[in-house]
Amino acid sequence: MPKNNKKKQNKSKNTKKVTNASEELKQNESEQVEETESKEETVETTKKNDKTEKNNKKNKTNNKTANKDKKSKKDKSTKKSWFKDFKSELKKIVWPKGKELFTNTAVVIAMVIIVSVFIFLLDLAFDYMNKFEVEQVKKLQNSITVNETVDNTTDTNAVTEETNNETANATESEENANNESSEDSVSE
Repeated sequence: MPKNNKKKQNKSKNTKKVTNASEELKQNESEQVEETESKEETVETTKKNDKTEKNNKKNKTNNKTANKDKKSKKDKSTKKSWFKDFKSELKKIVWPKGKELFTNTAVVIAMVIIVSVFIFLLDLAFDYMNKFEVEQVKKLQNSITVNETVDNTTDTNAVTEETNNETANATESEENANNESSEDSVSE
């Protein structure tokens, strides 16, 4: 029996080898098939991409015209919806009653009058202060000019006195000279 076992073992080894070899062949074939399929797929995808690019170009031109149509429709629909929204918002507004409107108007007018009176009083106060300052400046200028004129008159008085003294001295010296000359002529 050991011989049969060896044969069986050899057969099983051989069948294993055959099955392994057949599996390897199948794997190789499947890999080759996969490779060819992937190549075919890439070719198909490139063709599809080319077609989609062409379609995209066509769609872009079509989309431009379609977008124009859509924009005009959107504009019209947005305008309509805006007016609808506007009307619904106007309905939500709580409008004041007659008494409330009257009191609010009276408050506004009273505040305007009060503020205008306040501004008028401020204007008068600033105007008075400005006039007071101008008067003070004029007084100061007048006092300065009076002092200068007094100084000038005293200076001129001093100058005139000096000139008078000089002229008096000059006339006296002339008179003395004349007197001397007349005395000389008399003595001769």
